[in-house]
This record gives sequence, structure tokens and C-alpha cells, in this order.
Amino acid sequence: MMGRIYVLKVMDWTQRLRIRQLSVLVTLYQARTMTAAAEEVGMTQPALSKWLAELESNIGAKLFSRTTRGLQPTAVCEALVTHARAVLGEMERSRSTVALLAQGAMASIAIGTTPPAAATLLPRAVHAFRAAHPAVHLLVQENPLEILLPQLRFGRLDFIVQRIEEPMLDSSIRYDLLYTEEIRVVVGRKHALAKRRSLTWDAVGSTSWIGPAVGNPLRGELQHELALAGQPAPHFEVETSSILLIVSLLQEGTLVAAMSARMAEYFRDTGQVAILPLEYQRRSSIGVLRLRDAQSTVYKQAFLDILKAAAMGQRVPQDF
Repeated sequence: MMGRIYVLKVMDWTQRLRIRQLSVLVTLYQARTMTAAAEEVGMTQPALSKWLAELESNIGAKLFSRTTRGLQPTAVCEALVTHARAVLGEMERSRSTVALLAQGAMASIAIGTTPPAAATLLPRAVHAFRAAHPAVHLLVQENPLEILLPQLRFGRLDFIVQRIEEPMLDSSIRYDLLYTEEIRVVVGRKHALAKRRSLTWDAVGSTSWIGPAVGNPLRGELQHELALAGQPAPHFEVETSSILLIVSLLQEGTLVAAMSARMAEYFRDTGQVAILPLEYQRRSSIGVLRLRDAQSTVYKQAFLDILKAAAMGQRVPQDF
């Protein structure tokens, strides 16, 4: 009997929660002080304190503990804020989707990516998907994983296509391997090493490097590759994750850079870089991330199927 009463109470407070309340809770969680949160949401501090007390009473659990450093969220608060962010993200997506539907789109898919996939895999997948589903709106944004991952968790993205290792992810994220590949060291066509038919790693270890920015997975891949060859970590004279800037700087003929194999081959085939003939040992993984519990749709599944086919170099059927 007690269990049934408790369930009814839970259903009652969840049904009374409104979007505005979820937004206030997330703001309070981020601010960690009543004063800062009240100012941001346009409430007085006493009104916000009263609102929080009523919410905690309805839930039947404390959401914050007051400490000398401000408000400390409880485990219940952490869980509720996670769900609140997901709901707010879905509402934001819903507004965008409704606007797109009003303009004639059938659906919308949001994809996050990083340069290795953006330059090679995604163009092929997007082209094939648009051929099969021209009325579906695609939003593609390129950013580091630390920016993309929260957006995936909050429902603002449907997929992330990225170089990543599965152990880095928590259980809420599903990871599907698309392909593995090696890195390549590249130079501009005018570089002294561009015409060499064979090279050892000690020939490039002391050269002037353009390095991936800190946090870019390619940076760790390069350092690992050099370590396998018995070489120290390179000294990066320029650090950037902008592929266009890297390719442009390489044209001067004095710098060396690392890229994913597929990207390096793309720029080699367009005559912009030369790939150095080194012995590569390290392989990395390119995969697609999605929320494990996210609701699937016909179009999301179609995009995922096309993406996997494009990654394998397969012909994409037109009836996807």
C-alpha cells in the first residue's frame, strides 16, 4: 500500500513540473548561489528560496545542501538536472523542428563532427542521404568533442561523428565503430622532404611542426606514433585545429603536420600536400556517438545506415 501511495505522489509532482521550473532549477544548479541565480531568472532571492523549498517538499528530497562555498547539489539534484537538461534540449529542438516543418521540411537531423570526418566521410554520407531524402533538413556543426558531447546529452544533437576511444564514454552514450585508420605526416609540395621516397621518423622528429590543439585526439595519436618510433614528443611552433589553416601554412614549405589518413589522401589528391613515406604503426578509431535511450525515427536510422555504408566505402542503395 505504501508503495502505491509513493508512486502516486511521484506522478503528482512530475506532472506539475513546468518547463520554466526546469529552467530555473538548471540555472540554480549552475550558479550555485541564490543571489546569482535569482538575478539571472528575474526573481527575488526570497521568492527563489520559497520556490526551491516547495519543490523539495513536493519531491520529498533535498536538492541542495548549503555550505560555506554556496549550494552543493545532492545526488537527487544531479539526477533531476540531467533529465531537466534533456527535456530543455528536446524543447529547443522541437521549436527548431516546428519552424522547419512550417517551411516544408519533413524532419530535422542534427550532427556534430570534427575535421577528420567533416572532410571525407560526412560529405559522402550527406550527399547520399540528401539524394534519398531531399526534404529532410540536416544541421552539421564542427566543434571539439568537449563542446559537442554536452549537446548530444541535452538532445540538441542526434549524432556525433568523431575520432574517439570507447572507454572514454559513460553508459548513457552508445558508440558504433565506423572504421579504423592510421595517421599520416604531411608537408607542402615545396617542402624539402616532399620528394623523398623513404624516410625514418628521426628525419621529421626535429622539424618545425604544426600541432593539433590541446585536447584534440590527433595530438595524442601523433605523440604515441612518435613514441613507438623511439622519438620524443614534437615541439609545436603553431597549434591549431583548423584544417584550412594547417593546409594553408603547409604551402610555405617549412612546416610539418599530422592528419588522419583519409584527410591526408584527400588533400594529396587535390595537389595541396605530400604524404611522407614513414612506417606507421598506430591505428585510431572513427565512430558515431548517440544517446543510448534516445528515440529513433525512420530518418535517423536511414542516416545511420547511410553513414555506416559510406564509412565502409560501399555503394549506398537509393531506397534507404
